[in-house]
Amino acid sequence: MREQANRHANNFFEDFKKNIAGETNVCKMAKVVKFYPETMKVDVMPLPSEDNAMIINVPVATVRSKDFLIYYPLKADDIVILIFADNDTDNILLGEDSIETERGHDVSDCICIGGITLLNDSLSIDDPDSLIIQNISNTAKIIVKENGDIDIKCKHFKVEAERIDLN
Repeated sequence: MREQANRHANNFFEDFKKNIAGETNVCKMAKVVKFYPETMKVDVMPLPSEDNAMIINVPVATVRSKDFLIYYPLKADDIVILIFADNDTDNILLGEDSIETERGHDVSDCICIGGITLLNDSLSIDDPDSLIIQNISNTAKIIVKENGDIDIKCKHFKVEAERIDLN
């Protein structure tokens, strides 16, 4: 009888653990439905799509500081990563240092982390030891090398400046 009670207790706690884990959002891959460049937000469909609903107005994390940013446009069908925050992000995203609710790992508190390269894709990278900014077709790129050299390749190079100094 004691063994049966232990088995029932173990089953209860295993089911309890699975239910809690199943309801806790941590990280998901998603497909971009629409990108809003002026606000750096996306509407996304978490994958697999049959198990999820679309999430709208998700902030996109990018390389950004107070004075600088790196911008890249996301397109419909791009695959991205969604990270779900430990707590309510509404006030924090409005520039405040507080939370309004006790939400945790909720779909309304996710942040989109740029694109990801799928396992069946490959990238055409000329110098894997350098910083490279390029388009996927590799027809335009800027390569910043460790030794300080910068290589630029493109079809048309346009510079607008009040003054250009060349040494």
